[in-house]
Amino acid sequence: MINNYFEIDNIGNLKETNKEFNKKPKIKKDLFSQYLNINVGYTLVTPILIGVIIGLVLDNRFHTKPYFTVFFIFFGMISSIYNLFKMIK
Repeated sequence: MINNYFEIDNIGNLKETNKEFNKKPKIKKDLFSQYLNINVGYTLVTPILIGVIIGLVLDNRFHTKPYFTVFFIFFGMISSIYNLFKMIK
């Protein structure tokens, strides 16, 4: 349905125009892109958190305070970057 709008020209005559007034632009919500953004967040954070948990457990078990935690944090960061590149391709 086309709404007809009118405007007044310089002389004072009423003429029809096809401008639409007071309409907000519609924002298209693409669910796939939203899920992809959420997935990127989980892909980056999850391996690092798993590395921290594994490192803390191994450090408490073998009484080597920071070594396993630091190693598995770096391993988780490398894994996150690898997963991100794999997701992009």
